[in-house]
Amino acid sequence: MRYIDKYRMHDEAHAINVQFLKDCYSGDVSNPYPSPASPDSSYDNFKKAEYRDGANGWKNLLLAEQTVHDCPRCCYCMRRLNPSAGRINYEHVVPRTLRGADGKEQFRYYASHAPALNDHIMLADEFVAKQFQNVDDIANEERMPHTTGLSNLLVACNGKRNTFVSVGCCCNWSRSDNKIMPLMLMDNVDSDVKYDQNGIMSISKSSDDGTLDIINKELNDETLQEIRSVWYHLSRVAKDVDSAASMSKIERINWFKAAYNVSDFTLLPDNIKRYSGIVFPSDDTYWNLLLAYDWFYYYPGYAIQRNANN
Repeated sequence: MRYIDKYRMHDEAHAINVQFLKDCYSGDVSNPYPSPASPDSSYDNFKKAEYRDGANGWKNLLLAEQTVHDCPRCCYCMRRLNPSAGRINYEHVVPRTLRGADGKEQFRYYASHAPALNDHIMLADEFVAKQFQNVDDIANEERMPHTTGLSNLLVACNGKRNTFVSVGCCCNWSRSDNKIMPLMLMDNVDSDVKYDQNGIMSISKSSDDGTLDIINKELNDETLQEIRSVWYHLSRVAKDVDSAASMSKIERINWFKAAYNVSDFTLLPDNIKRYSGIVFPSDDTYWNLLLAYDWFYYYPGYAIQRNANN
């Protein structure tokens, strides 16, 4: 995980949200349709191409917010996102079903931890209680309904880990509408979430109140641990990772040998060798899966090895 800055592109996000709400309120300023307080119809309309797609749509804005090292990354596992293949999932930090007194109590929890939610978002049923004289008044509202407010939306990966069996089909599959600490919107996440040499992710006690247990378990499944551990070793060697996809088989072998400090590639365990794409010569599935998580080559806790060697 890493911090996602919801302030950097807030003006653009606010403009998209305002335009959507103006359209909802244009027929009757006292009776919006769809109502922001209707979590399904409001969000379904917001996902229409006229708001979501195109150069100025909110999908590209969210992807830009989550771009690091020239590629948008999943808000949970840091996998490269592939929107052209449809392998993305939109995540509400504050669940869009929240409403009423219980919702208000939960919202305070999220807003108290994530400044952007406190500054930019309010519960949708509170928003619809506002009285507007005309649709232009909506532009004066800094806080948007949580059902469609872009400061409350993130992008996660969607689709099983290539052909491998996985319990969930995306990183937030296990979460559902459960309350979670909004780590991705907290600027201390970069220091409070750590990955060790075995690829195990841990969260500092100061940021873990027990609400992240399910997510933590999902992000620590065996495959992800293996991938991160391989990157821990590969990160020791200076490489142009952006061009790694075009590496020859011999270049991959030499990289793994240098990373694990072995002279004989065949001595490496199978669960390491397979990520080179050499064990199954006609199938680069594991190699491509590894490269999808190349953010870990740059992860400071791993990259420090490479910096120390230079």
